[in-house]
Amino acid sequence: MSAIIKQISMALILMIGITMVMSATMQAQPKRMSVEEQIKVLNKKLKLNADQTSKITVILEDQREEITTAMSEHRGDRDAMRAAMQEMMKKSNTQIKAVLTEEQTVKYDELLKERREQIEKRMQKSDNP
Repeated sequence: MSAIIKQISMALILMIGITMVMSATMQAQPKRMSVEEQIKVLNKKLKLNADQTSKITVILEDQREEITTAMSEHRGDRDAMRAAMQEMMKKSNTQIKAVLTEEQTVKYDELLKERREQIEKRMQKSDNP
């Protein structure tokens, strides 16, 4: 009977450990904003007009499809995925800026800078537990 209790205890400890690791991993990976959420943020920060909102929505939807494709093409190859994502972001940012006014472009650049800083902070936290 004691051996069975030991086995059950070990199985429970293992399950708890796996759950903790999965929970920490899920918390470390930020949830991706939907296109609708991204548009809401941009509307709030940049005061987009209806035409801009429509054009940027299409750009972001196209980007989302490209990301999905790249994720399946580069599965497991982090460097290739990172390079593909950087190219996609550069392309999308150029397209978005083409739709914005000069004043909005300055604000958009500030948003991008803030986003980069947030990512760098998150990277530093994950490097220094």
